[in-house]
Amino acid sequence: MRDDVRRRLRELGVVKGMREMAAPAPRRRVAIENLVPGRFHTTSHGQCFVAETTYPPDHAHGDLTLSVFLDLATGTIAQVPQYGPLVSADRRRVCFLDTETTGLSGGTGTMAFVVGLGWFVEDGFLVRQYFLRDPGDEPAMIEALAELLPTFEALVSFNGRTFDVPILENRFILARTPPPTVDLPHLDLLHPARRLWHYHLSSCALGSLERAVLGVLREQDDVPGGVIPTLYRDYLRTGDARDMQRVLYHNAIDILSLVTLAARLCRTFAAPWTGERGGVHTTLSGGELLGLGRWYAAEGRAAEAERAYRAALRTDLDAGLRARVLRTLAQLLKGTDRRVEAFAFWQQLALESTDDVLAYVELAKYFEWHAVRLPLAAGWTRAALAQVECWPRGMSRDVALADLRHRLARLQRKRKKSQTPNSKLQTPNPKSQNPDSREAE
Repeated sequence: MRDDVRRRLRELGVVKGMREMAAPAPRRRVAIENLVPGRFHTTSHGQCFVAETTYPPDHAHGDLTLSVFLDLATGTIAQVPQYGPLVSADRRRVCFLDTETTGLSGGTGTMAFVVGLGWFVEDGFLVRQYFLRDPGDEPAMIEALAELLPTFEALVSFNGRTFDVPILENRFILARTPPPTVDLPHLDLLHPARRLWHYHLSSCALGSLERAVLGVLREQDDVPGGVIPTLYRDYLRTGDARDMQRVLYHNAIDILSLVTLAARLCRTFAAPWTGERGGVHTTLSGGELLGLGRWYAAEGRAAEAERAYRAALRTDLDAGLRARVLRTLAQLLKGTDRRVEAFAFWQQLALESTDDVLAYVELAKYFEWHAVRLPLAAGWTRAALAQVECWPRGMSRDVALADLRHRLARLQRKRKKSQTPNSKLQTPNPKSQNPDSREAE
């Protein structure tokens, strides 16, 4: 290439090969203590950096203030089965826990380089974050946590049972220190959150709950959780802690969200009807009411479950969720031996969802054993057969077909006998209506 052409290309920014490209400027070292308010905590194993921020009790985190957790009545908390660890605990001695780790899959090779703790103090809510400037600071952090954690009466986390706490306990064991979390009562909010919002949201991750339920809007300082391990590795390589400032912000918002999420879950389960006016629920969506009803049903609270399902049917549900609510309510009514009421919902489901085999089968059962209208029972059985025959080949299809053909054959025999003069099958046989009998179902 001619020299004048090469010079002209360089002026335009065009280079040939990586060797001629300018190397990126090295990142300068920026210490974490120069970016966030904090202090060094000294232990017998050295020092670790601790960042601290105190929020006033009326600090608004989304739609709620932090103090709403303290304002929860003990009787309200006691109504939520999963909230057992909080019933007898002093709520100012409840620790909200969240960690940031070197990996997202856990395991003995994963360490927590940020351990964030939050609890209520006299003048507000304190967030304390232990940060490892270097992995060599971990023994000091372990010693500090071993002193602090036993002073609490309960832990609150989000997915902490399967992620945060096992990682911490592994690090304590590797440091030959008894894990202080073993005997600490622990409320993991992930599981009740999934119960309530599974049908309302496509994701029940904490970030999704913040946006859709809590009204929390994170600032631009935030960083996606999935890239945090990579950012920490970059920090260890470069010494530039500016991204770690963003990680600490992410961790602090997570902790604040635990406080308002715990309050929102408790209030919704214990008193969901406060927004009901004129028989129409005004605060919860149909998906939330379905989740709430299933949560009540799992706890044996059939009356509350039924109320939630009926309220859900009065909302603007999409076809799939409406069919699920109709099916679940009909099953609940059948389970409490209110078969006539259940029949109305099975019939509604069959009309609205033309491919719901379960509705067809339940209608066939009702007409065979309770209304004793064998032609209708046979008709619904044939409709169910037609649907199952369209299923993909497999064991489920084979079992369903065998059961339906058996049912149809029995109905045909009964119809034939009922048409015989002096037949005794004009009225239902009480023995055949035994719910434990295979013939009855």
